Amino acid sequence: MAAAGAVGVAGAAGGGGVQGAPPPGAFSGVYPRQDLAEYTRTPPPVVGPPDGPAWPEVGASEPFVDISTATRPEYDTTVKVRWDDTYLYIGAWVQDPAAWANITHACHCISPANQVIYTDNDFEIFVDADGSNAYYKETEINAANATWDLLLNRKYTDGGEENSTRVFGPAGFDMWPPAYSATYCDGALNNPRVPHSYWSVELALPLAKLAADTTASAPPVHGAYWRINFSRVEWATAVVKGAYWKEPSCQSCPVPGTPTEDNWVWSPMGAIAMHQPNLWGFLQFSTAPVNTSVPVPNPQWPLRSVAMALYYAQHAYADAHGAFTSHLPALLPYTPTPWALNGTCTPPPVVTLSAGGTAFNASLTSYDGAFTATITDQRVLYVHPPYIAP
Repeated sequence: MAAAGAVGVAGAAGGGGVQGAPPPGAFSGVYPRQDLAEYTRTPPPVVGPPDGPAWPEVGASEPFVDISTATRPEYDTTVKVRWDDTYLYIGAWVQDPAAWANITHACHCISPANQVIYTDNDFEIFVDADGSNAYYKETEINAANATWDLLLNRKYTDGGEENSTRVFGPAGFDMWPPAYSATYCDGALNNPRVPHSYWSVELALPLAKLAADTTASAPPVHGAYWRINFSRVEWATAVVKGAYWKEPSCQSCPVPGTPTEDNWVWSPMGAIAMHQPNLWGFLQFSTAPVNTSVPVPNPQWPLRSVAMALYYAQHAYADAHGAFTSHLPALLPYTPTPWALNGTCTPPPVVTLSAGGTAFNASLTSYDGAFTATITDQRVLYVHPPYIAP
């Protein structure tokens, strides 16, 4: 990643000057963070601290923020991303004066030893390779280098099911092997007597696994976009009899002091809910010489935003009326952005209902005809053709 060229919340282009375009700046205020993944011909060694020759070439990301509030996290977190034809490489710096981990091994099988890593402080990676909100991947890792993977065919609340070794044992989704990882602590893990200030993570995640069951190509082509986000779970601790003990007291959450964990993320979510791929950031892949590419806002964003506005309005309408509707004017009271659905931003979506209106499928087209999209009541979103940045 290269922070100097990052596209932030205000970095997206607004509507153009053509008739029917979005209001000036429409959707730009909710454009997520975006950064570059620079191709490397010298893969990081992934043996400890992310200081191999591939990392100093690129800048770090913008610091993480709270998942849902404007309160600055107590400790900083930054991340870098590189890639080659086989792996997505991730290096993260996690500031923390209390480096600890209770889970020192995850068996990647159905067993009490295969614990959910976020019960410790951890670092998490979320990838939706084709931006469909479907078949996205999550990897969790703690300071002791214990890892856990899962694949979700859809968001849990959209009827999604988890595919992981915790659920299916050896038959479940897993990236290890060929994935590999390493962690490093600048002091001594689980020892309050030894001063330290951070721990770090290096991972090599196989592109083929990240793109599995999606329409994305692996490796990606120059200019391709993937949806991605990074999260950090932080539990407050106290030192009791020379050891770290969890004493949950959320620092930056909506009610500070709540006895729960902090959640700090790269691209803010607006709610304590990571499993919303449509809100994650964009990762733009580059094969150009390092530091010669710049992030290009994804021109699919307005169409994607209209599709999601339709999705949310349909569900709000169904909550009130017991079924979805194909009558677009009926949806306008159920969206905070009625201009997204009244033909201002795109030609009116075409909605097809199942018998009884218990499901819907909608198709949309951009005014310039460059992109078409479909979205379902289960949030599955496809936009065609995939945009490739120059």
